Amino acid sequence: MESNNQALAEKKKRTPLYTIIVALYWALAKTVFRMKIVGKENVPKGVPCVLMGNHQCILDPLTLAICAMDREIHFMGKKELWNNKILGWLFTKVHGFPVDRGNMDMAAVRTAMGVIKDGDTLGIFPEGTRSKTGHMLPLLGGASLMALKGGCDVVPVYIDGNYKPFRRMLVTVGEPVEMADLRAGRMNKTACDELTRRIEAEFARLSGGKSLPPAKDAQENGTL
Repeated sequence: MESNNQALAEKKKRTPLYTIIVALYWALAKTVFRMKIVGKENVPKGVPCVLMGNHQCILDPLTLAICAMDREIHFMGKKELWNNKILGWLFTKVHGFPVDRGNMDMAAVRTAMGVIKDGDTLGIFPEGTRSKTGHMLPLLGGASLMALKGGCDVVPVYIDGNYKPFRRMLVTVGEPVEMADLRAGRMNKTACDELTRRIEAEFARLSGGKSLPPAKDAQENGTL
């Protein structure tokens, strides 16, 4: 599968609108947000992967995009974004596709799997919505299911900063999450839960613990 995906990835043509938007954002990120990205080398070269990021701002997809500028990323976004026809058209043109977060949206899952099968890279925010607390929300199991079924590397990306002008931001790209043992076994809820735990642990490591909610909140949410 890897050789087929690599061949597909090498044949991909650049989309002018995507290229322009990402290039302009990269200039903005460097000058206005003073953004520094470390660990870009952890994104596998020449093959698709799943980039998973924490989510706090509408600009987060663009931040993930500049972590892997050698490719064009396909993002899953909440279906409400497509209610505006102009925005919906724009999101579709830059490889976005909608998901119904309130239900098990199998159409979105099939689209996500098709992205990987076609040799493209998938961008996911596994919290399902933006966090307003400065800490990550509990990760949704659907993201882990897609990662397991996708058969490619999952790369966590932690975005540290609040996008305020001239306040330094740090984006850390982690190494692919280890999951060979999970793929070798049965693909069930137990495997998905274990992968979710590993992803959460990797976000905690990348963030130096910032991704974790305070102990009191974690106890109330049943995560401790």
